[in-house]
Amino acid sequence: MTLRKLILSSLTLLFFCGSYVTFAQSGNTLRGKVRDVSGRAMAQVIVELQTGNGQPINQAVTNNEGDFYFTGLTDPSYNIVISMPDYHPLNERVEFFKHTSPEQPGETRTVEYTLTPKKSDAIPFKSARPAFAQNVPQGARDAMDRAMKLSREGKSGQSIAALREAIKIFLDFFDAHFALANEWMKVGKLDEAVGELEKARQINPKDDRVYQVFGLALSQQKKYLVAAAVFSEAARLNPADPQILLLRATALIDHATTLDPSKSEREQVFTEAQKVLNKAFEMSGKKLSTTRLQMARIYERRGERAKAADELEQYLRETLDVKNADAIREGIKKLKSAKQ
Repeated sequence: MTLRKLILSSLTLLFFCGSYVTFAQSGNTLRGKVRDVSGRAMAQVIVELQTGNGQPINQAVTNNEGDFYFTGLTDPSYNIVISMPDYHPLNERVEFFKHTSPEQPGETRTVEYTLTPKKSDAIPFKSARPAFAQNVPQGARDAMDRAMKLSREGKSGQSIAALREAIKIFLDFFDAHFALANEWMKVGKLDEAVGELEKARQINPKDDRVYQVFGLALSQQKKYLVAAAVFSEAARLNPADPQILLLRATALIDHATTLDPSKSEREQVFTEAQKVLNKAFEMSGKKLSTTRLQMARIYERRGERAKAADELEQYLRETLDVKNADAIREGIKKLKSAKQ
């Protein structure tokens, strides 16, 4: 069986099997939006969630409205890291004030970020995703627009109802199925989300976003190796997007960290992740600085602490206004002081 057939077989099995573990719904929630300087929402932007000391926790990809979200957060503070080719990287701290418990529900923070181009004439990254147009009845469009407005306001329940209304009017409404999958994920209903992703895939099998969202869901479930395969399929569908490669490399690194350090497989996975990161960095015109954070993870887990420190130092040089710069510098100091 070829690698592509293996990947597609795995995807088919995963889409149709029902053995999913739903996300925990306890903890705080972070909802955000990413815009450019003109106020326009930026879609397909990778948003990385880190601990206060710079350790990666999770990733999300903004939807067509520029929205992203993270749920089940229990720490008091996090860092949001965003890196896009031709834009200045962003690193912002988010603080929560409530401590969650069974008796104390979490809070929801809403944030907005603006990405600034490195040059005034910078051309935003353009996806290689094939155009897909549908003749959608006006009633379905109206319901979709209402759903997106409700989603931006954090009203997932009402948004889901409006999306269902849109789909009832037009059963093959790709955007509505895809948006509904995202809303189900927000409320921790992974089975329902995967069902909508599969419907969206059947309507438009060439849209890489379906695979990106599915890969992120698998990563949150710690099914890293399968997530990496899903991201590989997304990259095949949209080969010009370096951020998909970054997602795949991150999943590979996460998988490698679960393997026995004495086994050769672990090093093989790290080597593959390193190749993917290098490709993403080159594809972005050497502007996707977030790849350096992931490369530092590889070196640190290999025991190559000096190289890990070098990657972190280079990241600080390339990234403006890093909110957790002190924590990263402290990490660099520990890496350099540790015995090689």
